[in-house]
Amino acid sequence: MTYLPYVNFTWRMPLASLITVAALFTFAPGASGAPSADPVVGVLTAGGQRQWIDCEGSGSPTLVISSGLGADSSMWSRVLPKLRTMTRTCIYDRPGLGKSPKRTGAKGTNAGEHAKELKSLLIAAGESGPFILMGHSYAGLIVRAFAAQTPVEVAGMLLLDAVYPGIHRTFLSSYKSPWHEGGTSIDMAASERATNGGPDLGSTPLIVITAGYPSNGTSWADRKWNAEQDAAAKLSTNSLHLVAKKSGHVIQQQQPAIVIAGVRRLLEAARTSTPLGATRG
Repeated sequence: MTYLPYVNFTWRMPLASLITVAALFTFAPGASGAPSADPVVGVLTAGGQRQWIDCEGSGSPTLVISSGLGADSSMWSRVLPKLRTMTRTCIYDRPGLGKSPKRTGAKGTNAGEHAKELKSLLIAAGESGPFILMGHSYAGLIVRAFAAQTPVEVAGMLLLDAVYPGIHRTFLSSYKSPWHEGGTSIDMAASERATNGGPDLGSTPLIVITAGYPSNGTSWADRKWNAEQDAAAKLSTNSLHLVAKKSGHVIQQQQPAIVIAGVRRLLEAARTSTPLGATRG
């Protein structure tokens, strides 16, 4: 397995030109309280930062997608169209990535601040929770921090080969704090604290998907990574741990079907209050 997952992405797409004005903003939910089916696309100022967001589709709960370190929304091109037929789906770029301008003010940040900025961005876009949060790699810390800060806003979570709290202390030396993206440095100790020891998700539906090339588990790093993925699945009493056996770290590009199936199972569990083990998928 190739490590440094937060920088060694195997998928690249040309970046679109910067969007500075929203193409369309619709802030009011439908009369039933369900998310609006109207698209919200553009750069918004929220939480002291300007970030690009794209929310499209209809259905509840709304899915919110957060990308790995240094990655932008183009990373999700093989799953996004299908996900938007299943429920309302929001994707965004953090400051300095993709279609979002660079961070203003202090150039240091952490997963807790990223989570607060995401929450502010969703409010500015008129999106209401609770949400299903999907975080890839470093963004696993962001969605964990989001759940620690506002647990009532979380209807489900998908951790996609996600980084675990404390990785800067307990993994390979190349993972030491700080990390860097988009002209900023990320304090990983503060990021760990922001996850509040997990967080404890209670019985909130949780799916963990781990990359699983056949060679995984043969080195100390593989065994440590996989053990932490097992531990992540214990954050909720209502969880599943799936292995993408034909994929490396960028599962949403290399084995998209398992990501789509995971979201489908979370949606079913959230909509029907059915335990994940009993859902179809």
